[in-house]
Order: sequence, then structure tokens, then C-alpha cells
Amino acid sequence: EPNLFLINPNGIIFGEDSKLDVGGSFVATTANRIGLGDTGRFSASEPDSSNLLNINPDVFFFNRLSNQAEIVNRSTATIPALGFFINELPITDESGLQVLEGKSLLLVGGNVSLNGGALLAPGGRVELGGLSEPGTVELNTNGNNLSLNFPDDVTKANVLLDGAFIGTQAGEGGSIVINAQMVDMLGGSFLFAGIEQGNGSVDSQAGDIEINAKGKVNVSESSFILNVVSGIGNSGDIEINAKDTVTVSESSFIANTVLANGQGTAGDIKITTDSLEVTNDATLFTTLLGEGNAGGVKIIASNTVRFEGVGSAVLSGVDSEAIGNGGEIEIITGSLEVTNGAVLNSVTGGEGNAGDVKIIATDTVRFDGVGNNGVGGILSSVSSTGVGDGGEIEITTGSLEVTNGASLNTSTLGQGNAGGVKIRATDTVRFDGVGSNGNSSSIISAVSSAAIGDSGEIEITTNSLEVTNGAVINTNIFGRGNTGGVKIRATDMVRIDGVGNNGIVSRVLNSVGRGGVGNGGDIEITTGSLEVTNGAVLFANIFGEGSAGSVRITVSDTVYLDGFSGTPSGILSLVGTEAVGDGGEIEITTGSLKVTNSALLNANTFGRGNAGGVKITATDTVRFDGVGSNGLPSGAFSSVQSGAVGNGGDLEITTASLEITNGAQLSASTFGEGNAGGVRITATDTVRFDGVGGNGLTSGAFSSVEQEAVGNGGNLEITTGSLEVANGAQLSTSTLGQGNAGGVKITARDRIRFDGVGNNRQPSGAFSRVLSEAVGNGGDLEITTTNSSLEVTNGAQLSASTLGEGNAGDVRITATDTVRFDGVGRDDVSSGVFSQVNEGAVGDGGEIDITTGSLEVTNGAQLSSNTFGEGNAGDVRITATDKVRFDGVGSNSFSSVASSQVGTEAVGDGGNIEITTGSLEVTNGAFLSNSTLGEGDAGNVRITATDTVSFDGVGSNGFSSGTLSQVNQGAVGDGGLIQITAGSLLLTDAFISSVSEGNGKAGNISIDTRQNLETNRSSIQTTTLSGDGGNINLWVGGLLLLHNNSQIATTAGIAGAGGDGGDIIINADFVVAVPGEDSDISANAFNGRGGNITITTQGIFGLQFRDRLTPLSDITASSEFGLDGEFQLNLLSPVDVTQGLSELPADTVTSELNQSCQAGGSQSAGSFINTGRGGLPPDPTEPLGSSDLWEDVQLPKKTSTDTTNLPTTNSGKLIEAQGWIVNQTGQIELVAKLPATASQWGCSLR
Repeated sequence: EPNLFLINPNGIIFGEDSKLDVGGSFVATTANRIGLGDTGRFSASEPDSSNLLNINPDVFFFNRLSNQAEIVNRSTATIPALGFFINELPITDESGLQVLEGKSLLLVGGNVSLNGGALLAPGGRVELGGLSEPGTVELNTNGNNLSLNFPDDVTKANVLLDGAFIGTQAGEGGSIVINAQMVDMLGGSFLFAGIEQGNGSVDSQAGDIEINAKGKVNVSESSFILNVVSGIGNSGDIEINAKDTVTVSESSFIANTVLANGQGTAGDIKITTDSLEVTNDATLFTTLLGEGNAGGVKIIASNTVRFEGVGSAVLSGVDSEAIGNGGEIEIITGSLEVTNGAVLNSVTGGEGNAGDVKIIATDTVRFDGVGNNGVGGILSSVSSTGVGDGGEIEITTGSLEVTNGASLNTSTLGQGNAGGVKIRATDTVRFDGVGSNGNSSSIISAVSSAAIGDSGEIEITTNSLEVTNGAVINTNIFGRGNTGGVKIRATDMVRIDGVGNNGIVSRVLNSVGRGGVGNGGDIEITTGSLEVTNGAVLFANIFGEGSAGSVRITVSDTVYLDGFSGTPSGILSLVGTEAVGDGGEIEITTGSLKVTNSALLNANTFGRGNAGGVKITATDTVRFDGVGSNGLPSGAFSSVQSGAVGNGGDLEITTASLEITNGAQLSASTFGEGNAGGVRITATDTVRFDGVGGNGLTSGAFSSVEQEAVGNGGNLEITTGSLEVANGAQLSTSTLGQGNAGGVKITARDRIRFDGVGNNRQPSGAFSRVLSEAVGNGGDLEITTTNSSLEVTNGAQLSASTLGEGNAGDVRITATDTVRFDGVGRDDVSSGVFSQVNEGAVGDGGEIDITTGSLEVTNGAQLSSNTFGEGNAGDVRITATDKVRFDGVGSNSFSSVASSQVGTEAVGDGGNIEITTGSLEVTNGAFLSNSTLGEGDAGNVRITATDTVSFDGVGSNGFSSGTLSQVNQGAVGDGGLIQITAGSLLLTDAFISSVSEGNGKAGNISIDTRQNLETNRSSIQTTTLSGDGGNINLWVGGLLLLHNNSQIATTAGIAGAGGDGGDIIINADFVVAVPGEDSDISANAFNGRGGNITITTQGIFGLQFRDRLTPLSDITASSEFGLDGEFQLNLLSPVDVTQGLSELPADTVTSELNQSCQAGGSQSAGSFINTGRGGLPPDPTEPLGSSDLWEDVQLPKKTSTDTTNLPTTNSGKLIEAQGWIVNQTGQIELVAKLPATASQWGCSLR
């Protein structure tokens, strides 16, 4: 079976009917001569000198070339027995030049052209090539198998295939090799290798198709390069190496496949070039339609790779009936472009895994646009018939752009996991816009509705990332499986912005979709700065069954959420309406966070499951500001929505400083069945809530149980350096449903300030509310400032109230320095603390408890605990180590007060007012008040002051300062006790009053002072309209002084009705009044019995007991129509009873003084006789009534005086008192023992 060599240096042309009939291989060449190994050479141009006795060629010499020195094959001769088949259909019935199976067919020219011709070498080798300049081509011989070896340093000739067919398919083997400067495949040319149908075995290996070009390779006009396994065995590789460009276009394809009846592994497609272009419906694909594995596609292009247009693609696939794995698609290049509907596609539809798609581009990767088929980008999928895992998409580049609807998509529609997407870009990654089909530019990893498997993880590592104008990054499941996570790491910034023209917001999404069963993955972003703006969102949700993923953000600089475009910008975690499962957490760790213009952080549940929480940690500042054009506030929100069953998540903020301004809000609420989350703020520096938004909504932090909800509200907890809540901002917990409201707990190292009323007429403050129709208790307000003060000013309020069925919360304030409540705000709203049971409510009011260094309540501010419903009002309890001051009247004409009231329709007792302090001042119309207008007793007022209690002055509203306990007209109940314990008590134009205008008793008044009790134009009184008067008990350690029409009175039945006058009990050193100033002590009644008056004292001055009141200073215990009361005076002896008591003798002596009793003298001499007014000696147990009883005839001591010495007599034994002195008030007192040093105005008695 000799080989045939056809040599013609001038060129060779095979006509259409040319045939080969050789037993060996065939070589056609335009070489000048052939090397014959060691035996010599054969020269076609000098045949006479050549040796042809033993031909064993090993090299072709090309010494000179002409334009005509080419090989042209036009042969289409038919040999039907050697037909080539795909899926049992013949490829062609034109066989052209053909050698026997296993033999070689080589064309070595200059240029080689196959113009419609065919070359066939079943199981053998077809090799084409040539040189365009002098050189040598080596011939390798292995029996009948011949191959060529072209030099690298010689310019090659071109190879043209136009309508040509080259085939080597057989049971095994069969290679096609082309070596040229440029290779063109046109006109439906076909390179065909592989294992033919019905042939081969498991060990069979088909040959490769190899094209090597120094310049370009062009495969166009529906030309094909195909390596196929139709039988049993493995196909070879397809390898193209081009120094310049490889172009595949115009519906051409390069394919390596195992067909439906085949069994084996397909080979790879390998392209190495400077640049590659695949356009106009051209395709590179490796597929598995039978049993085995598909091959990979590997492209190495030092410059660019470009896929353009619909149908232009790289495909690695496992068909629906196939069993085996898909091959990998790998592209290594400078830059890659996939545009206008072109795709890189790895899919499995049978039993097996899809291959990965790996891209490495040193410069850029760009996916742009979609075609009329709606596709563009990279697709890695498990189709609906597939059983296996999808492949990974991995891109490593300088920068990546996915725009105008292009997509990187890994999904599973069958049984298996979707692949992940990993992107590494040293510069930028950008997803932007919407395609012509309305689809967003995207990364998607999905599990479809009928699929079983997990979606893949999306990982992006870059310098900066932009997702804009409706682009999306999305992992989701609609079938059974878990979603993958989204991990983004960008050293510089991440920006997500805007809404596409399809109405889809730019977003990063992780979702368990409706019908899905599985858990969502996390969204994790680590970057320098993050911007989510103009309606864009980061979104983790669940609409199926499972748990939603979390959103975790770590940013070294700033997180900025801003704006609205159809929907607010923000970060969202959601449990959907029909979902069963928990929402994910939102966690942000950053330098600073800014959320503005209706942007939000939102964790909600609408289904059966708990909402996620929001956790923010910022080393610098956190700021929520403003309201968007949609009227929605910026903020952080956690809610259990209507119809939901589950608990809300907590909002936690840890930062240096926090600002919530211009209508922005932090809100944790429940509208369904479950507890609302809490709000916890920790700020080392400052927290500020300020202002009202353009929508009229208040800035603040809120926790609420909404109408028809069943569950408890969460707590608001703030720990900070200083806190400011101003201009209508509020901290509020409330319940409108069935459940308890949360508490508000504030702890500040320095100052806490609540100030003003907003332009929506809402006061700044902290509030705990049980609202109308609610069933539950209000939460407590606890405010602690450890080193500084609390200020509540200009209409700001601290309030705990109930309008529903439940108790109002307590208000507890602890401030080491001062607490100040001052002034009135817009719409005459008073500053203050309020605890209230409102009309229609059933429940008790809460306590107001203030512990501080000093307390000021001024200019109309109020501390008020009231009940207007069915329940008791709470107590007001003040403990101040230094002082407490209530002062003045506000611009609304309301006095500064501490009050507790039982309202008109209320059923319940008033609360107590308890003040414990160093000193108390109630001035300029301020007062303390306990009253009842409904059905219940008024509360008590208890004041304990180590120093002075002072009530002083009349306010601009005409009200005097004082303390009042009142049962109003129509009320059913008793007045409360007023109890004052102090060092001293001063009243000027003031009152201490217990009044009953209803049927109940007036409350008692009890006063205990270590020193004086002084009244000036003031009163201490209990009064009733028809009931019994209250009692007044005064224990005065010093002087009780009544001045300028001051009154101490208990009066009963002033309406002419019954009621006994209350009793008055006074214990004082002295009781003093000016006789003509009409200062009275009275216990009077109208129809009832007058009250009793008991005074225990050392002396009463200026007051006289009378049966009726007169214009003078009186003591009366009378009744207009009933029995008078009794007056009992218990005079205390001023002497020491241990010294013995003796009556003075009645004998008079001369009024001349003994020498020893001169002023200043202390000698033992003289005697003293007092006969009293009536000439009888007074009882020694009676005090001196007044200075009028004493005639002081002693002259002041002089340094020298003329005296007459009178005879003296020894007095003998001691009698009566031992001496007398003049005290500080000028009164003379007899004493049991004279001080060691007598005063200038003292004298011993003898």
C-alpha cells in the first residue's frame, strides 16, 4: 500500500470529478523538491539528477514560489460507501478526494484552496498548509500515517475553504490539521471529525481538528467545524491558534458534541488568538446529547473577545435525554464583550451537572443589551428536565459592566443546585439599566417553582460597585431549596441607585418566593462607602416557607440612604403575606449612617413568622432626616403587620451621636398577633430628636401595639452622653390593641432636654399611652441623668396615660444635679410631667417619681397625675436633696403646679403628692393641688423639708401660691391630707387649704416645723360645703405668727348645710398675732357642730377667744345654728419644775432697788414681790401673760452713777425663781437658774 506523492511546483488543481484510487496515503504538494532521508532528494525541476530507487520522503523544499503555485481542490466525486452521518442522516453524498480508512491526505502548497471540493480520510488525517516564501516543511512518517511540521520563522501561505468539506470521521482516529497564514472557511464549508454512528468502543478516541494561523482565521457563511461522537468513544479536541484574529460569524459554528446515540466524552474547543469575534448567530458549543461528558470551551485571547448579536454564543450543554456532565467555558483575555443578545451558556437538561463559566480579563468585561430573543449575557442553568447542579460563573477582570438588560444568570428549573456567581474586579463593577425587552441588567441565581435545589451564592469583590437604573442582583427560590447569599466586597464604594424604565427599582435581593420552601441567604456588603438612593433597595424577603436571609453591611466610612422614586430607597427585610418563617436581620456597621428623604431601614412581617431586627453600629454619627416627596418619613421600622402572626424585631443603634430630624422616625410596631420590637439606642456623645416633617409627622422613636393587634409593645431604651428632644419630636410607646405598651428608659451621662412644640401642634416629649379601645397597661417612663440635669421646657411634656382598659405607666426621673420644667409652648401647651387616666378609660394612673439634687417647675409648667375615667390617679413623688421650687404662671395663665385630680366623670381616687427635700419654694401663683370632681377621694399632699418650706406670692392670673386639697361640687369623696414637715414654714399671700364642695369630708392638714411657722396675708384652712370640715394639726417648734389677716380655720357647711367643723390642734412655743389685723384661728360650722380648738403653748399674744368672729384677731369655735365647739388652752410653764414651785408673797415692799440688783449686777441680795393685776400673787404654773404685766423700773447700767446705799438684809433661804432675763424678743422671762455670765439685762432674784 504505497503512498502517493503528487508534486508540481507550478500548482495543482483537482477538478470536480477528480478521484483518488490509492492504497496508501496521498500527498499533493507544490514543493520544488522532496528530501528522501539519507538516500538523497528528488527535484521536480531537475528530475534527471534525482534518485528514485528508494523513496522515503521526510521534507519538502520550497525554493521558489509563484502566484500560480497553489493547490486547488474542486473535487466532488461521489463514493456513496463512505458517507458521513449525523443523527442517521448523510452529511453529503459528495466525497471528493478520498483515501482509505486510517490513511493521510495532505495538501502542501503555497496557498491551498478548496472551492467546493471535499477531502475525506476516514480515521486518518487531512492536513492542509503551505508556505508563501522559501522554506522547508518536514514530513513525519508513521507507516501510512503522514503529518507535516511547518517552520515558525517562515511566512505561511493561506488556506481557503469555500463550500468545502473535509471529513475524517470513523470508528476512531481521524484528524484535521490546517497550518496557514490566514484561514478562511466560507460558503458552508465543513470540517468534520469524530466517531461515526455504529462504530467505536469505550476505548475509541477520535482525532483532533487543529487550525494554526499566523494571521487570521475566519469561519463564516454558515461554515462548521464539528467533532462528533455518534457511536461509542471520545471525540477529539478542536483547537484554533491564530496570531491575529479568529472570527466566527454568519450562523457558523464550532462544535464538539456527543450526539443522541453516542456514548463517550466530547473533546474541548480551544481557541488561542489575539482577538476573537463571534457574531451574527455564530456559536461555539460543546454538548452532550447521549451518554458521557460534554467537552469544555477554552478561549485565550491576548487582546479582545467579542460575542455580538442574537444567537452568537458559547454553549456547554447536557441535553434532556443525556447522562453526563457539561463542560467548562473558560475565557482568558484582555477584554471581553458580549452584546446585543449574545450569550455564554452552560446548561444541563439531563442527568448531570452543567459546566462552569470562567472569565479572566485583565482589562474589561462587558455584557450589554439583549436581542429579540430577550437573552443576553451568561446563563448557567439546570433546565426543567435536568437532574444535576448548575455551573458556577466566575469573572476575574479589571472592570465589569452589565448593561441594558444583559444578565449573569445561574438558575435551576429541575432537580439540582443553581451555580454561584463570583466576580473579582480590581477596578469597577457596574450593572446598569433595562433591556429592550423590559428585563433588568442583572445577576440572578434562582430556583424556579418546580425545581428542587439551592440557588447559588453571588460574590463580588471589587474596588467599586454600581447597580443603577433598574439593575438587580438577585438570589431567590420559588421551589424547594435554599437561596444562596450575596457577598459584596468593595474597597472604595458601593452605589445602588434609581429605578428602571420598566418600573423595577435597582436592588440587591435575596428572596424565598411565593411557593418556595427553604431559607434565604444573607446579603453581605463590605466596602468603604455605601449609597442606596432614588428608590433603590437592599432587600431580603420570604413569601414562601422558610426564613429570610439577613442584610449585613460593614462600611469603613459612610452609609447613605436617600430618596424616593415610586418606592423609598432603603434596606428591607420582609416576611410576606402568605409566608411561614422568620424575617432576616438588618445589620449595619459603619463610620457614619445617613438616611434621608423618605429612605428607610424596614423589617416587617405580614405572614406567620417573626420580623427581623435592625442593628446599627456607627463609630461616628447616625442621622435620619426628613420626609420624601411621597410623604413618607425617613427612618428605621420594624413591624408585625395586620394579619401577621409573629413578633417584631428590635431596632438597635450604637453610635457616638444620633440625630432624628424633620419628621424622621424610629418605629417598632405590631398590627397583628405578636409583640412589637424594642428600640435601643446607645450613643457615647449625643442623641437628638428634632422637628416635624413636611407631612406633619413627628420626628421621634416609637413603639406601638396598633388597633386590633394582640401583643405587647417594645421598650424604647436610650443610653447616651446627652439627649435633646425638641420642636415637636417625641419618644412614644403606645397600645391601641390587646397588649401592654412598652416603656421608655433614658440614661444620660450629662444633660437631657425636652423642648418646645412642633408646627403640627404636638409637644416634644416622652409618652407612654394606652389608647382608646386598647386592653393593656402603659409602659413606664424612666429617665436618669447621672452627672447633670433634665430640662423640660416651652411646652415639652413627659406623659404616661391610658384611654383604654389598662393602667397608665409610671414616670421615674433621677437626676444628680437639677430637674427643670419651664414654660408654655405653642397653643398654650404647658411643659411638665403628666400621668393620666383619660375619660372612658379603665385603669390606674401611673406614678410620677422624681429624684434629684434640685427641682424647678416654673412659668406654668406642671407635674400632674389625673384620672378622668375609672381608676385611681397616680402619685407624684419628689425627692430633692437640695431644693424644690415651683414658681409663676405661664403665658396660658396656668399656674406652675404639682397636682393630682379625679375628673368629673371619673371613678377612682386621686394620687398623692409627696415632696422630700432640703427646702421647698412655691411662689408667684404656683401651687400644689389634689382634687376630686368625680367619685373618689382626693389624694394627699405630703411635704418633708429639712430646712424651709415657703409659699409666697400671687401669680399674674390672680391665684395665690399654696397647697390645695379639694373635693369639688358634685364630687363624691373626701379631701386628702395635707402634711408638711419642715424646719420652718413661711406663707406670704399664700394658702394651705383643704376644701370639700361636695358631700365628702375636707381633708386634714398636718404641719410640723422645728422652728417657726409664719403667715402673712395667708391662710391654713379646711372648708366644706356640706360635709365635715377637716382637721388642722400644727406642731410648731418655735413661733406661730399670724400677720395681716392670716387665717387658721376649719369651716363646715358654708352652704348652710350640715357638717361639723373640723378640729384645730396647735402646739407651739408661742402663738402670736397683731390684735387689729383680723388674723383668726377658727373652727366654725353652720348647721353642724363647731369644731374644737386646742392650743398648747407657752403664751398666746394678740389673739382672744370670742364666740364669734370680729374685725379683731380672734379664736372662735362656733356654729351658726348648731352647737359651738370647745376651745382648750394648755399653757406650758417656762420654769424648770425640778427646782420646786413657790407662790410669791402678797406683802409689798418699796419699789426702790437694792444695790445688788442694779442692772448687770449678780450679787446675792434683794427680794421681789409681785401681786399681779388683782393684787393676788399669780399661780407659779401660769406664764407671764404679756410684757404689759411687767413694770421694768431698772435703769440701764452706767459706768458711773450717784446712788444712795440703803440698808440690806440677808434673804435667808432661796424662794421662787432664781432670776430673770430679757430674751431676744425683748420679753422678760423668769428662770430657774441664772446663766453663769449674766447679760446686761439680767438680774438674780433674792
